[in-house]
Amino acid sequence: MFSITKEAEVYMAEIFEQQDEQGLALQVGVEKAGTPIATVTFNFCFVKELSKSYTEYPYQGFSAYIHKSDNDYLKDSDVALKVEGTSKKLTITAPNAKGEAPNDDASLEERILFTIVTEINPNLASHGGFVDLVEITKDKEVVLNFGGGCQGCSSVKMTLKDGVEKQLKELYPEITAVLDVTDHSNTQNAYM
Repeated sequence: MFSITKEAEVYMAEIFEQQDEQGLALQVGVEKAGTPIATVTFNFCFVKELSKSYTEYPYQGFSAYIHKSDNDYLKDSDVALKVEGTSKKLTITAPNAKGEAPNDDASLEERILFTIVTEINPNLASHGGFVDLVEITKDKEVVLNFGGGCQGCSSVKMTLKDGVEKQLKELYPEITAVLDVTDHSNTQNAYM
């Protein structure tokens, strides 16, 4: 069950009252759920814009909404208010948000996805980029699609060969090649 302490509830109700907006709610989610780098997010949202896939948690002065895909990750979570001097901030303990590294007997795809989420994408994020796994072929070729600042970047070939491919092959020697299927003709957001 997702819960908010009474102190945090009062604090949040005050914040909502200051917004002076009808139909405003708190959307609680988990980014990179199930990975060691998972983070819980709090955002204002309008209830009318949420799909039916959200569960409402009513509190005094506001409601929190959680998407059904995040329910298990936020199970047993507690939101509390931390007061340090004159500053106040919300803290959350979410014991089910983070996942663990896949076991050695996990599929190659699971292990590669975990490496992409926890190691490769955080490095690419410094340039506004990311990579998605498209597929692993029967010949053990890892097919990737670059996005963000990596799409159309003049250094993407070097990033692929000297960075991503080298790292994946060191971790998973069964990989025969790492291929890029990105359309790099779009350079609008490229990191140059």
